[in-house]
Amino acid sequence: MNIIKKTAILSALISSVVYANPNDYELSQVLVVSRHGLRAPLTDGDNILTQATPLKWPHWNTDAGLLTTKGGALEVFMGSYFKDWLVDTELVEKNGCSDSLFVYTNTMPRTIATGQFFMDGAFPGCRVNINTQSDMTARDPLFYQSIKNDSESFVKNNTDTIHHFIQASDLNASYAQLEKIIDYKNSFNCKTQNQCQLSVEENIVNLDAGKEPSIAGPLNKSFLMVDAFILQDYEGFPQGDIAWGKIKNDDEWKSLAKLRNGYIEAAYLQPEVAKNIITPLLTKVDSLLPEKMSADDKQINVIVGHDTSVGPLLKAMEFNEYELPGQYEKTPIGGKLVFQRWTDKKTDKEYLKVEYIYQTAEQMRNLTELSLQTPPQRVTLSLKGCQIDNNGFCPWSDFRHAMTSLVKH
Repeated sequence: MNIIKKTAILSALISSVVYANPNDYELSQVLVVSRHGLRAPLTDGDNILTQATPLKWPHWNTDAGLLTTKGGALEVFMGSYFKDWLVDTELVEKNGCSDSLFVYTNTMPRTIATGQFFMDGAFPGCRVNINTQSDMTARDPLFYQSIKNDSESFVKNNTDTIHHFIQASDLNASYAQLEKIIDYKNSFNCKTQNQCQLSVEENIVNLDAGKEPSIAGPLNKSFLMVDAFILQDYEGFPQGDIAWGKIKNDDEWKSLAKLRNGYIEAAYLQPEVAKNIITPLLTKVDSLLPEKMSADDKQINVIVGHDTSVGPLLKAMEFNEYELPGQYEKTPIGGKLVFQRWTDKKTDKEYLKVEYIYQTAEQMRNLTELSLQTPPQRVTLSLKGCQIDNNGFCPWSDFRHAMTSLVKH
């Protein structure tokens, strides 16, 4: 064995963190931060989508932005799986209702419905309150990820950062593929506005204080169209109706998904922007996962928001890069970021484990019923400053130290 291989193996052994046997661990608290479930596209009718293509978009039986009937069923399945898992870990009783449960959602119908269907699956027959802010007409700051810095330097520096990110993302092939699918050269945009090539159109960044970050232009236009294709696939539209039957394989899906994921990452996930807009939610997570649990702390907390809630939270907390097998989205519909507090019964030390629990595109398309035998995907995540062992656990004290550096107390 050469010296390079020996050194690599020795380095791996030294850096490997080994804690107690996970069989000796007991689950004591769970925080679920969820994106809402399967919805209809955000826009319909005579709008940006219809102007970008001469082709007729498939009809949805659900109004724009609302949870679909299938979306409700998928959340029931996910809730039922969570109940099985929580029973298996002995955090809750099989046939009982939990008295240590709190659910909080955004005021939008799709988030409220997601919370309700998820709880119907997790605790059928139990009365579970779905909490929202009292003013249902106002934007909840926990979920409205607005810019909180109006300084000229913040706006300029981050506008430049976003433009640089877009330019470095190499989206030309994805744009070209989308143009063919939508027949862009024959669209209203091309014929009346001379917008015939997405890759050369201008992206205009808006970072106005008090508003969510946004980008007007081809990337946003592409985001909305690819989002619609992905939702058609989840909903189980006939293959000939999904992007008019023009997406032929997994590689083409991945290429198009770069446009959807790219918009979210450009607008919401640049480091300074993410930390600025997510402060209320980050502070809430911090308060729900205290250094030591008290009698008033809930064992199970569920927060239901959006991809623009989950994504910036992951970025602001400095989670390491991750991949979600079986999915094209980085923060998929109905996906759950699950923080878990575990206690080593032998040493009484506490540990954190974080997993992304989500349904694959195939599971959603096929309306797969979930169980411990047919589970959703579970991907273990890690964050900076909290080194995990081979089972995905990191010391709770390290996690709290990392949180303290992120949140001003």
